Amino acid sequence: MARGTFLLTLVAFTACLAGPLRAQDMYELGPGDIVSVAVGGQPTLTGDFALDADGMLSLPILGRVKASEMTAAELERKLATLLADGYLKNPQVSVVVKVAQGIRVFVTGLVAKPGAYPLTGDRTLLSLLNSLGGVIGEGHEIIVIRPPAPEPAAPVPAEGAEPAPSPSPEAPIDPAVLALPNFVPRAEVIRVNRAELLSGNPEKNIRLQSDDTVYVPPASNVYVTGHAGRPGPYRYEPGMTVYQLILKAGGVSPRGSSGGIRIIRVVNGKEVKLKAKPTDLVQPEDRLDVPERFF
Repeated sequence: MARGTFLLTLVAFTACLAGPLRAQDMYELGPGDIVSVAVGGQPTLTGDFALDADGMLSLPILGRVKASEMTAAELERKLATLLADGYLKNPQVSVVVKVAQGIRVFVTGLVAKPGAYPLTGDRTLLSLLNSLGGVIGEGHEIIVIRPPAPEPAAPVPAEGAEPAPSPSPEAPIDPAVLALPNFVPRAEVIRVNRAELLSGNPEKNIRLQSDDTVYVPPASNVYVTGHAGRPGPYRYEPGMTVYQLILKAGGVSPRGSSGGIRIIRVVNGKEVKLKAKPTDLVQPEDRLDVPERFF
């Protein structure tokens, strides 16, 4: 199987299995990959080894062994067979892909080292960011953009059959999402709370997939306009309520009306005005407008 078909095959197999399937289980090794080889009771045969430009591993005792175009499980069986042929009795071999050059993700935004990187270790979001020196700036979230799975080919209608109905038009996409790096139609956009990720919440430490884009955006603002004590921009904080934002802005001025406050928010490219209650949560880039009191 060619390495370029890895993602397509992974998607197809995943759709057929009830349980989760690790990318490593199907990944075929290639030049530049690094594998961790462990042989039970044989420390001299255990270690990390890189595939050279020819896809070969240079191993103690065995010498050069072809490993390219093999999965980790296939390489385990091959090494066990070779070691059992005159070297060890019933060798117990484990192979784990440590660096997979063929599984790459793209990192952009407020990170120390943006670029394309192979997935390593446990292939989680936090591991990747830590390996790049962490994130910078004060943004509240990290966005993962996941390309869509390929659509199956449309069946050829039988002669004389009714034409298939046209698909329903897709819902409009928020312009802020369209502007994300590497966004393509039907891509999955995963938003991860940065503070929860960095605090060690395992649910936020998502496992990355080939061709994901990890985007660390700048900090978002919210805005207070109209008759507040200190109108202007304020740093967005997850969980911020209308009441808390008004307090940050110095409260409602003597000429303002607390009963007519509106949230002005862009939804699907259009500006909408929402009546605000004190307990309502504000969203990034919301504008809170405090009207004038007329009595």
